[in-house]
Amino acid sequence: MADPIIETVSFKLASGVSESAFRAEIPASTTFIKARAGFKARRLSKGKDGRWLDHIEWDTLAAAQAASEAFMQEPSLMGFAQCIDMESAEMRHQELELSEG
Repeated sequence: MADPIIETVSFKLASGVSESAFRAEIPASTTFIKARAGFKARRLSKGKDGRWLDHIEWDTLAAAQAASEAFMQEPSLMGFAQCIDMESAEMRHQELELSEG
């Protein structure tokens, strides 16, 4: 069995987007992600520098990649996507080595 995959997406909000406007879009993205095959867990955090980190655990890399492709094509998530400065966005996929807690 393959190791679970951790997907991290680091980003800043788009110019002119308030944190409250972004937070209003988060529930739709969470509902979508949780319904995807292979979803295990999600955490979203914000640094003091204003960068956000979306940390999602998937069963497999294929599940993570399928969810990412579907996410970008989902009309109900356009508001969420428009809140993100896409030039600042960085996505990574890594195998989970340790999870405690």
